[in-house]
Amino acid sequence: MCLRLLQKHGHTRLPCYIAGKNGKILFHHGSHVLPNSNAHFLGERPEPLYSVEFMSDDLWHDAKSGDSVIVDCWESYLLSAND
Repeated sequence: MCLRLLQKHGHTRLPCYIAGKNGKILFHHGSHVLPNSNAHFLGERPEPLYSVEFMSDDLWHDAKSGDSVIVDCWESYLLSAND
């Protein structure tokens, strides 16, 4: 699975350093308010929320191999391997 790069304008919780990177879903946290739409008064639009693990050496060239970063991502940020 990799992350979809969202448009730069508006409110988003997607860190740009993980956009387009491969990660592994670790946990599903149920559905939660999507801050992107809620911040613009477009409604809460709850979506499934996942904890996704990224290997740090896939994110930064000088990272220590074997370290990882875990980021909470809403479903609309995610692309499956088939997309």
